[in-house]
Amino acid sequence: MRLFQKIFFLLQAQTSHGLHSPSVFNLYSEVINPILQKRISKKIKTDELIQGISQYYAQEIDSGEVFPLVIPRLSPEIYQQIDQDLLPKAQFNSILFILNPYETTLSQDIWDTLVDDPRVIHSIDLFDMGILRFNPLASKQHFMLKKSYT
Repeated sequence: MRLFQKIFFLLQAQTSHGLHSPSVFNLYSEVINPILQKRISKKIKTDELIQGISQYYAQEIDSGEVFPLVIPRLSPEIYQQIDQDLLPKAQFNSILFILNPYETTLSQDIWDTLVDDPRVIHSIDLFDMGILRFNPLASKQHFMLKKSYT
């Protein structure tokens, strides 16, 4: 099942070509793709992505700091906490990292629900990690990004 999800994801996802958001283009080119290109363990790659993306957004916003929160696994109980406690309090400098959003059919359904939530302004899907941001001044956008093979 996960193999079919990965194939479907790869058919939909894009690289830097066609990204119309300058911010996401720069994030992809400067942080995400260079880390995805590395031949390192999944754990180290995940840690580097979280750190690199957090640092990128910290430089991009006025306050200079972001508040990342990492959710290792989605479940109905975790979704309820996100929906009732985190999303109402999320600010422009909050980042929610969801690890393994496609781990199960249930986690994928929860991920899709979060992406569709109007409080989530930017969502970036890397298949093994989902990233949610909450800047109310931006327009809602969803990006599916994959490693560039150039």
